[in-house]
Amino acid sequence: MANNREKKQFPLIDKKSCIIYLYKIISSCEICMDTFKTYNLQTEYELKKFKKGDLIPIEIYQDICHKTYNVMEYILNLLGDAQTSSISYFKYRNLIQKRIKKGMTDIQILPHSEEITDLLSEFNKMRNWLNHVPESLLVSEMELVNNGKAELPLNPVIIVHHKFASYEYFEHLYLSNVDFCKKARKIIQAAKRDYSLLVGESVSYQRVYSDEPIGIGSAEAAKMSAKIQGLKEEE
Repeated sequence: MANNREKKQFPLIDKKSCIIYLYKIISSCEICMDTFKTYNLQTEYELKKFKKGDLIPIEIYQDICHKTYNVMEYILNLLGDAQTSSISYFKYRNLIQKRIKKGMTDIQILPHSEEITDLLSEFNKMRNWLNHVPESLLVSEMELVNNGKAELPLNPVIIVHHKFASYEYFEHLYLSNVDFCKKARKIIQAAKRDYSLLVGESVSYQRVYSDEPIGIGSAEAAKMSAKIQGLKEEE
């Protein structure tokens, strides 16, 4: 019986395990990309209600920002995470490359273009930056304060809640999200090519829209995973 340490990592030991691993990455990414597309269309719809120079109610900006950030973070984890116990395409490529260097050529990967290699590296850095609050942010803020471009009152401590966002700020969010999706799509397509190589044939991807509701049973695997990671079960 496998112990918790063994259960924390999915062993990439043969072609079948690699196929399952890439299947999970690709299918999860596609669900996220479909959701992101919906959010981008929603952002575009909201932008058309306003014009340059207008102020956007902060509730509209925050709604879009929070939703897209959540999906972006998940995609970055699936594509750019390097942690040993995480599912990610970045980690998969590194592991298989190490196997090949050791002479184990039973599992093959296709060579990446310089663009895809750079994008994977960018997604890894972006993932690490977004998943914690970097001290470099505070360093940068203090540089602005020291240069007289920002203020930092220490007493009283001022908690600012903005009521509006500028049109340009909202537009920047939209354009950044569209650009991110284009980059993510290129990496996902590279993962699909590796998947087809393992399967040995061209693979089709079909979307099924089911009327059957998601049930509590869908959370079973997540609960098991949380327990393995040492998290307390919900009461």
